[in-house]
Parts: sequence; structure tokens; C-alpha cells
Amino acid sequence: MFFKFFVLMITIQCGWCDKVSPKPGLELFREDYKSVEETCLAVGFVKNNCKNDSQTSKTDQRVVAFDVRLKNHKRNLAVKARVVFETVDLNEGVGYNASTGIFTAPSGGIYVFDWTILSWQGQYAYTSLVVNDQFKSWNHCYDVVSKTSIPCSKMTVVKLNQGDKVWIGVFSGTANMYQKYTSFSGCKL
Repeated sequence: MFFKFFVLMITIQCGWCDKVSPKPGLELFREDYKSVEETCLAVGFVKNNCKNDSQTSKTDQRVVAFDVRLKNHKRNLAVKARVVFETVDLNEGVGYNASTGIFTAPSGGIYVFDWTILSWQGQYAYTSLVVNDQFKSWNHCYDVVSKTSIPCSKMTVVKLNQGDKVWIGVFSGTANMYQKYTSFSGCKL
């Protein structure tokens, strides 16, 4: 008797399952998933479309750019000191940290960096773009003759991996810089 009851219950449940929720075929599932994924991408709910191929994904196409400047004068910065730019005017992609002065690449790619130093009157500032503790590009700002403040700019292009750290550092002597006229910016191409 128990066996008949058990078989009857299983038969009824299986019959209801087929009528209430038929299992879709694999092809139908893929089509439904693709349309849901496209919809989520279109409205911005999906940040990573999980494609692992050689084509650029949607996350690699987001804007990464920053523009920062000094809030206060920097005087007598020593060799290997990091210049911390406290005033942030732009930080798309949230790669720049104003408390450390370090830009961390949110994604790999080709980046353009530019920095302008306004040296203190008659003094100098030897600065460099530093990538992962390595000096990559240099800027020498000094005028012996005129004893005035000299603006010096440098632009450089580097290839970065996700997580690489970039900042402006002092590579020689002591650096002396004027506040808001000294700036650092970068963007991903």
C-alpha cells in the first residue's frame, strides 16, 4: 500500500512539474541568457560581461583620467620623496589617491602623464615620473641666471598593467615648488 501511494505521489508531482515549469532546451536557455545579458549591459547593471577573449571588454573602455595640483608650497623635498598633490580637480576611474599621491592603474593599457612644476624663485626641482618605484621620465626645473620662478613641463607615455603604481618623485637634490601652479595629470588612451 505504501509503495502504491509513493508511486502515485511521484507521478502527480512529475506531471505537475512538466505542466507548470517545462525545462527549456539548452539552445532556448542560451538565447534567453543572451537577451538578459544584453539588457543588463544596456542599462548598466553589468560591469563585466565575462568575455575572456582578445577583444577589449566593456570595462577596459571606461574613462580613466585625473588632474591634481598642490594645495600648499613644497619646500626642501628630499631625493626619492613623493610629491603629494592634495587638490583633486578630476578623478575619473578613481585611480588617484590624494592622501598618498599615488595613481593606481584601474586597468591595463597605454597611459599619458603630464606634470608641470613651478620651481621656487631661484631654486630647483628635479622631478621624475615613477612607475612601481622606478624612475621613467625626468624633468629638470632650474634657472641660475634670472633667479625667478620657472615653470617646467614634461609629458610621457607609458604602458601599464592593472594595479601598477605611478607618482611624481624627486630624483636629485631638494625640490622646491609653488602651490597651485604645480600639477600632475594622466589619462588612459
